[in-house]
Amino acid sequence: MYVLESRRHLTIPTHLPHALLERPGHPPVLQIYSAKVFPLRKLQNIYPGRIRRITLRSSSPFQLRIGRRLLITSDHRIVSSRNRSIPRLKIRAGPAFGSGEHATTHLCLRYLTQSLLQYTKSSPTVLDLGCGSGILALACAKLGVQALGWDLDPTAIQEAQRNAKVNRLTSRILFQTKDALRAPLPKADLIVANLYDSLLLHLLPRLEKHRKTGTTIILSGILKGQEIAVIRTARKLGWKLQRRGRLARWHCLQFQP
Repeated sequence: MYVLESRRHLTIPTHLPHALLERPGHPPVLQIYSAKVFPLRKLQNIYPGRIRRITLRSSSPFQLRIGRRLLITSDHRIVSSRNRSIPRLKIRAGPAFGSGEHATTHLCLRYLTQSLLQYTKSSPTVLDLGCGSGILALACAKLGVQALGWDLDPTAIQEAQRNAKVNRLTSRILFQTKDALRAPLPKADLIVANLYDSLLLHLLPRLEKHRKTGTTIILSGILKGQEIAVIRTARKLGWKLQRRGRLARWHCLQFQP
C-alpha cells in the first residue's frame, strides 16, 4: 500500500481512498492511498508531495463475539470452553484490513448478523465492497449464505482467499479484484461497504437498480460529522435510513428502499 501526502486540498474527485489530516498548530495534510504506486505518480502533477510505502503491522491476537451467533478470532487463538458452542470464524492477523478489532468492522458485523435474521424463508446473497481480509463476507458465509467480496488490492484478495480456505468456506464465497466504482455491480439482497465517506458518496448513485429491487445496504468507515452528508445523499436518491450506530468516532448506517 502507498500514500501520497500533499499540502494541497482535494479539488478533483478521485476514486482512490483519501483523508485530510488536521493537527493543531500544523497545516492540513491530504493523504491519498493506493495499492499501486502508478496512480499516485499521476496525481503528483496536481497534488505535489511525497509518495511513501506504508508497512502494515501485523495485528495482535484477538477475539470478538457477536452475541451468540458468531465468534471471530485470530487463527491460532485458543477458545475457552464456554465459547466453543458458538460458530467460529478464524481470521489471520495478516496484511489486509479487517480483523474485527476496528470499530467499523465491529459495527458492520453486528448489523450484518442481525439483518440476516430476517431471511428465514430464503437464502440471500451478500456483496461486500472493499472486502479487505474478507471478514464481513466470510461471516455471512459462515452463517450459511452465499457471498461475494470485491477489493481493488490484489494482496487483500489473496488474504481473503486464504481465510476462506482456513475456514472451509470456499464453496459459499467468491473473492475478486474489482473496482466497485467502475465495474458493473451484480445483483445482491444485501450490500455492505466499509470504505470511506468520499467513496460511499460516489458509490450511492450506482446503487439505483439495487434500490428498485429492494436491496438493503450497510455503509461504514464514516467518521463523526461525515455521516450527515452520506445520509443526505442517500435520502435524495430514495433510500430510507433504517438504523444508525456509533462506536467511538465511527458510524455505521443501514438503508432500505
